[in-house]
Amino acid sequence: MSIKKSLILSLALFFVLTLTFSSAAEELVLWHTSFTSEWSGLDETVNFFENNTNLDVSTDYGPPLYRDISQQFIVQAKTGNPDVVEGVLEQMFTYAKAGLIMPLNDFWKGYEDKDQYLDNVMDAVTIDGEIYAIPYNTNVRLLLYRKSIFEEYGLEVPTNWDELVETASYISENVEGMDGFMFTTKEREVRAFQEFMSFYLQLNKSMFDVSGENVKVTATVDQLEEVLNLYDKMFSSGAISMDNRGADWKALDYGYTSGNQAMVTVGPWIWSHRYEDEARAEVIDDTGIAAIPVNKNGTPGTYMEVKPIMINKYTDNPEKAWNLVKEVTSKDFQLLVDSNAGVLSPRKDVMAEPKMADNWWLQGFSKFADTGVALDPISWERPQNAIIGAIQEVIYDEGSPAETAEKLHQELSDIAANL
Repeated sequence: MSIKKSLILSLALFFVLTLTFSSAAEELVLWHTSFTSEWSGLDETVNFFENNTNLDVSTDYGPPLYRDISQQFIVQAKTGNPDVVEGVLEQMFTYAKAGLIMPLNDFWKGYEDKDQYLDNVMDAVTIDGEIYAIPYNTNVRLLLYRKSIFEEYGLEVPTNWDELVETASYISENVEGMDGFMFTTKEREVRAFQEFMSFYLQLNKSMFDVSGENVKVTATVDQLEEVLNLYDKMFSSGAISMDNRGADWKALDYGYTSGNQAMVTVGPWIWSHRYEDEARAEVIDDTGIAAIPVNKNGTPGTYMEVKPIMINKYTDNPEKAWNLVKEVTSKDFQLLVDSNAGVLSPRKDVMAEPKMADNWWLQGFSKFADTGVALDPISWERPQNAIIGAIQEVIYDEGSPAETAEKLHQELSDIAANL
C-alpha cells in the first residue's frame, strides 16, 4: 500500500472516530424510574418518549430504585453523568446541599408553561429562592382500606391511632388469610421513612428549624415516642404480622393488591396495579380512600410527595438538559405517566383533562391534597436512616419506644449540628 493511500485511510479513520466520540459526548443521559422500575406503564412510557423526543438521549435510564439512584448520583455526579435525574424531594435537598444540581431560575423565567404549575408544589422545590427542580407528579399519603371487608364485618373506618390499632388487630384475628395493616420497615427503604413522617406530621408540621444560622431540631422526644409507640402496638397487637418486619415497598404494594392486607397508608400510584391482572383490579375497585387516622393530640397532616426532575450541575450541555427536562415534564408526557400511574399532576392543564378530572381515584386523593406537608429543606439522608434505624430497633424489640425516642432525638440533634 502506498504512503498516500495509508495517509488517506488514517485520516478517514480519524474523522470517523472523531465523529463517533463527538456524538457520544453530546448524547444526554436521563435517569428516571418511570423508564426502569416495574410498573404497568413502563413500555408505553419508554415508547412514547423515544418516539417523540427531539434529543439524542441514551437508552440506559439508570437504576430502578431511588436508594440506588441517590447512592450512585452522589458518587458520580461530578463526571457530568447523568445530565438529568429524577428523584424524590428529600433527595433533591441532599443534592442541592452538596452542590450537585443546578438552580433553574434563569430557565424558569422564560418557560412558557410556568403558569400551569401549582404554587405550593413549586414552593416545595424552592430553597432560599432558588428553584432546583421541575415536578412531574405529586401526591399525599392516605389510608386505603378494603370496603367489602369493612362492610362484611360491620367495621368503621378508623379515625384515630387507637382505632387503627384496634381495627387492624381485629381483622388480623378474625379474617382468614388477611392482616389488618402493614408498614414498610426495610433498611434504607425511603417508603419506611415517608410512612413514619405521615404520622409524625400530625404532631408537628416540621422536624427541623432552618430559619436561623444553625439548624435546630423541633421534634420533641414525646412526639417521636408517640409515633414509635404506634409502631410497637401495631406489631405487638398482631395488627401487622411479625413476619412482615423488614418489608419493602414491593411487599406492601403487591401484598395489598393481592388481598393480603385490609389497610395500608400509601399514595395514589398503587392504582397502576389494576392493569396487571383482573384480581388486582378487583382489589383496587374495592378500595376506599380516607384520611390517615389522626393522633388525639394532633391535627390532620400527612407526607406530601413531590417527584422532582433535576439537572446535574456538572452537565456539559445545560441548554439541552433543560430541553430534556421540559420534554419529561410536558403536558402530554405528564398526562400519560400520571394517568397510568394514578397520581396527581402538579400541572393545572393536566388535571383539567377528562382522563384526570373524571377519575374517581384521583379525585379521592385530591380531596385531601391540602393536608399534605412538604418536608423541611435539609439534606434528609442521615435523618432518614436514623428514623428507620429507630423503627427497626422498636419492632425487633431491641429497645422500648421511650428509650429509642431519646436516642433518636439525640441523633437528630447531632445531625442538625452538622447540617
